[in-house]
Amino acid sequence: MVMENYFKHLRSQIGHEEIIMPGVAGILFDETRTKILLEQRGDGEIGWSLVGGMQNLNESAMTSLQREFKEEANIDVAIKALIGIDTNFHHTFPNGDKAQIPMTLFEVEQTGGTLHADGDETTQLTYVPLSSHPKMYNPQHQLAVDQMIRQAPYGWYF
Repeated sequence: MVMENYFKHLRSQIGHEEIIMPGVAGILFDETRTKILLEQRGDGEIGWSLVGGMQNLNESAMTSLQREFKEEANIDVAIKALIGIDTNFHHTFPNGDKAQIPMTLFEVEQTGGTLHADGDETTQLTYVPLSSHPKMYNPQHQLAVDQMIRQAPYGWYF
């Protein structure tokens, strides 16, 4: 996990204790709107996820997500819509750090760049059919994908 200086400082003070770390993730559909972009993680987590990450200090949720897409997938995105929010997910990272991660989920569209995994946090990028019920590395991302499969109206929250 790439960690901003703000979180590094907090961790130096409190160790692995649980903190609140706001997260963002994006749904990028293919041109048929039947597949979504997923990334295979290379940051110590095992499995697939939506493109996303932590909101840094002095960033909005939208600019954080745009930064994450540029860093991890080498593409520029525009925010199309707020899909939903999950507020009570608790996670322990591979290094033992604990966090409650309220995640804001957006639909995005590609506006530039060429899709390419960064080789660090992201080892592979692929569009996966929603009909295949993709399995995510954590329950929060699984919730987001399941909501998309169910065609839940935008604006959901948990």
